Amino acid sequence: MASLQEQRRAIAEGMARSRAATGEAQRNAAGNAMIEQRTGRSVAQDINRLTRPRPQRKPLPSIDPVGAVPTSRGRGDYKAPPPSAAGGIASPLTETASSREYYTAVNRPSTDGLVFFSVRAVQRVHMTDANDAEVVLEFQNVTS
Repeated sequence: MASLQEQRRAIAEGMARSRAATGEAQRNAAGNAMIEQRTGRSVAQDINRLTRPRPQRKPLPSIDPVGAVPTSRGRGDYKAPPPSAAGGIASPLTETASSREYYTAVNRPSTDGLVFFSVRAVQRVHMTDANDAEVVLEFQNVTS
């Protein structure tokens, strides 16, 4: 009669042999399932099965030429529109020297209230565009 140790060893070897065949197949199946889940191949195939396939596009039928002029592709020459007086502002804008006008100065306290400082907001700036036309920018008084 075999000892208890030998019996346990024989049982362990038998279990390992019985699991070896199914274990590899299960690992392969699990690996393939993970690959399909990551790539989304099966989901895309399921969705495509639910939708109707798009019909094939058919080319337009050819038309027999009529008249003496043969068919050709159309062509046109671009003509720029004439410049108008109300064309807007031409970029770039250049500020005219010492042309800024300011609102009256306002004294503002700091956040802690210990210091006051004077603030002057810009009211108007005179500029010249690329066509030498005068451009005036007017701003709101944000200090009041």
